[in-house]
Amino acid sequence: MGLVNIRKGEGILHLILNRPEKKNALFPDFLKEIEVAMRSAGEFSVMIMSGQGGFFSAGGDLSVMLSEGGERGMEFSKVGNEFMDFLQNYEAITIAAIEGGAYGGGLELALSCDMRVASPHAKIGLTEINLGLLPGWGGLKRISKVAGQGAARYVALTGKVMDGEEAYRLGLVTYLSDDPVKFSENLAIDLSKKPRESIRRIKLLLGQDEYSSEMEEKMFGEILNTPSARSRLEKFLKK
Repeated sequence: MGLVNIRKGEGILHLILNRPEKKNALFPDFLKEIEVAMRSAGEFSVMIMSGQGGFFSAGGDLSVMLSEGGERGMEFSKVGNEFMDFLQNYEAITIAAIEGGAYGGGLELALSCDMRVASPHAKIGLTEINLGLLPGWGGLKRISKVAGQGAARYVALTGKVMDGEEAYRLGLVTYLSDDPVKFSENLAIDLSKKPRESIRRIKLLLGQDEYSSEMEEKMFGEILNTPSARSRLEKFLKK
C-alpha cells in the first residue's frame, strides 16, 4: 500500500494519509503523492482528509527536514507551499478530520482545507518556533485569514499545543466531535448535494488575495443561467 489510501462514495472522496508509524509526518514526495491521488480521483463535490492510525499528521518529517539546507531547504518549503495552495483551491469542498493531533505542517495542511472537524482532545498547534523554525507551508497567512491576526500571533509565537476545544474557541476548528471522521462523513453527505457550479465559483472568489466585486458580478451572471440554478429557483418559487 502507498502513502495515500482512497475511498469513494457518491460525490465524496475520502483521502487517508497512510504513514501511521510516523504519525503521518509529511515530506515533499508524500505531498506530491497526495496531489496525484487528488488529481486522478475524478470529480467530487466533497473531499475528506484524515490520518491512518487515529492521528491526523505530526507535520513535516523532522528527519527529512534536518537533512535539508540552503537551496534544498527552500525547495522543501516551496513544494509544501505549492501543494497547500493546490489544496486550498481544489474545486471540491474539503474537510480535515483531525484525530489525535495536527502539529506544525499537519495544522498547515488542515488550515488549507475549507473546514476542520476535531476531537475535543486532539492536540493542535503551530509548533515550529519551539524547534527554532517558522511555519513554512503557508500556515501564517491561512491562520490569519481563518482566525484573525490576534489568534495567528498567539498560536505561532507561543508554539503552544492546544486541545481541540481551545482551537475551536480561537476559530481554528469549525466543528468539535468525539468521532471526527464519522462526523465528517455525515457532513459530507449533506454537502455533496450542493451544486458543483456554486462550490467552484464560491471557492474561486474566496481564494483571491483581494476580493473582486467585478469577478463576483460576472460569476453571478454566469451561474444564474445554469440549468441547476434555474431549476432550483423554479422549484423554490413553487413552494
